Amino acid sequence: MRDSHNSSLPGEEEKILRTPAFDEAFSAYSSDPPKFLDKILAESINLSSSDILFEPREEYVEVRLRIDGVLYEIGKINQDAYLQLTSRIKVLSSLDPTEKRKVQEGQYAIRDYQGVIVNLRVEIAQTTSGELIVIRVHKKETIVMSVTELGFSKVALENFQNMLKKRSGLILVCGPTGCGKTTTLYSTIAKLNESEEYNVMTIEDPIEFKLEKVNQMQVAKEVGFTFADGLKTILRLSPDIIFVGEIRDRETAEIAVESGLTGILVLSTLHAQDSVGAFIRLLDLGIELYLLKSALNGIIAQRLVRKLCLNCRIGYQPTQVEVDFFQKVIGHPPKQLMKGKGCSACQNLGYKGRMGIFEVLPITLRVRELLKSGVNEEELKEKLGKEDFFVTLLKDGLEKTEQGLTSFDEVIKNSLRVV
Repeated sequence: MRDSHNSSLPGEEEKILRTPAFDEAFSAYSSDPPKFLDKILAESINLSSSDILFEPREEYVEVRLRIDGVLYEIGKINQDAYLQLTSRIKVLSSLDPTEKRKVQEGQYAIRDYQGVIVNLRVEIAQTTSGELIVIRVHKKETIVMSVTELGFSKVALENFQNMLKKRSGLILVCGPTGCGKTTTLYSTIAKLNESEEYNVMTIEDPIEFKLEKVNQMQVAKEVGFTFADGLKTILRLSPDIIFVGEIRDRETAEIAVESGLTGILVLSTLHAQDSVGAFIRLLDLGIELYLLKSALNGIIAQRLVRKLCLNCRIGYQPTQVEVDFFQKVIGHPPKQLMKGKGCSACQNLGYKGRMGIFEVLPITLRVRELLKSGVNEEELKEKLGKEDFFVTLLKDGLEKTEQGLTSFDEVIKNSLRVV
């Protein structure tokens, strides 16, 4: 295996990662697969990995980690010994070791080196080359955070807090899979429930993490228990705050909107590129404009970007492309730009951890006035762009780049590439 510390050119994304702990684990793999698994899990958790993938190929099994959203290969193991490993993982996850055709989902918990409980969610599926195993790593501090730590700018945080003060209505968080929507909503629910005065209920698929003093329900597709069914059930159980894992269809959208109009605070997610796109998506689902104007508190769009390593970030002279880009989006050249040089603290990656970039659209009186003239998506974006309270994903990301929190490349890669 190549040494990733020396294999990449400046600016090239590293795809291979080695550490002494991984080298030791792979060198002793064949003799003790269970011990190998323990070492891989321990080091992966130590590196703050979110996913561990065992991917079968024709002649070997590739093992990769996702760290801050990027996949890195950490080694390869042979197919024969992999059979022992799959059996071990299935037993630990309370799955059927003999089942190789159906998709299996399970979970179990371990403790990290600090004694903190880590939940491991296991997904196993059959591919043409063998069984693919993905282990998702969930630590409470990475999925339930203080709302102020999520990455909201001052204006965005103020808008979001004003949405929550209403204690009724519908709040949506949108963005692609893996953009941190669940963390934002779990953290919000934990904040709202600090006083323990409310009956907080959720319907999820799957339940990512067990929240204290929250009544959580799981979608069960095999018996026809959908988000809409779960939401109908919850409404009969005297809820104050409801979290619906995702709005996927018209029925769920209608119930969520109606619930928000009847004095319940409803939080949910929607797959849309940005806040205006989410609004248009609800209209496409058949929700009437007058209902949305009344029920919606606001919409948040978000992405995750890697944070520059504080130990090795350095300033550099912006390129002309970067200067022109800032000038067009922000209205002035960048005050400063930084990049990660790479050091032992960040495994020579230049980045350590992730943060959110946000676009918050509060449905204020001003927004309702803008909606009177129609809801053409492009026109609405243009009008909102002139308002001080509305900051796009791209602009929020560029402002955080100026602050030295992330890099220009990260923002361009993860935000909407539209000026």
